[in-house]
Amino acid sequence: MKNFFKAFLSDPKNMENLKSEFFIPLMVDKLINDGTATVEVLDTTSKWFGVTYPEDRQSVVDKIQALVNAGEYPAKLF
Repeated sequence: MKNFFKAFLSDPKNMENLKSEFFIPLMVDKLINDGTATVEVLDTTSKWFGVTYPEDRQSVVDKIQALVNAGEYPAKLF
């Protein structure tokens, strides 16, 4: 995966386009199909959230703070 990521970063088209993405799920699928990786999927009741756009930031900050307040997430990671 490291080599594929290096190739992605070295492609000028990817560096010129600020919306270029290295799709980890597609890379994992390729590694599985090549027989060079296996994946274990873990069940969880947790909900995923993330920051895709700048306007997503405050919502994510609030959700993380709620998890910290509930004791489900550490207040200090590092």
